[in-house]
Amino acid sequence: MSDPLFLSLAKSIRDIALVAGEEILSVYESDFSVRNKKDLSPVTAADEAAERVIIEGLSKLEPSFPVLAEESFSRGAIPNVGNEPFWAVDPLDGTKEFIEGVPNFVVSIALVNENEPILGVLYNPVTEEIFSAAKDKGAYLNGEPIFCSKKEKLNQMIILNSRSETNRGLWRSYANIFRELKPVGSVAYKLGLTAAGKG
Repeated sequence: MSDPLFLSLAKSIRDIALVAGEEILSVYESDFSVRNKKDLSPVTAADEAAERVIIEGLSKLEPSFPVLAEESFSRGAIPNVGNEPFWAVDPLDGTKEFIEGVPNFVVSIALVNENEPILGVLYNPVTEEIFSAAKDKGAYLNGEPIFCSKKEKLNQMIILNSRSETNRGLWRSYANIFRELKPVGSVAYKLGLTAAGKG
């Protein structure tokens, strides 16, 4: 994939994530309902609205790339993806946090080629953090280069751990080992914060 096409795709994905974030915020600030999917995980109108605009945007951007998206997948809409490029989408990673009003959720969009992620964007519409990364081209937070922090001693480290595990007390025994245990809901958001060296 040529650099100009790559850069164009990166900007377009960021724009699509921003539109999806607007859909999420419009529901976040309303009196929304929650239902459970077959696997008993929760879903809201925000998940579904964000996925609709993402699929629409990606389909216009690159019609030949299939979209593997969480909510469509849960309804049995499973595209045929192999070694060719495809989009992997979680329109709202951190739905439980979204429901609880905790701003630990992100839009997650990645381009996968030959079973390897080559381009990705995470967007937290509440904090307005937009993480982006591309294979061999670095990672960025709101356009600025980011890097993982480097600590050698456990007592210097901040651990971004699971909120649900923390609520169940599963991290209690580690409290005196690390500098700080910081519960964060969305797995994708944790990865973005870790990439940025943010605790």
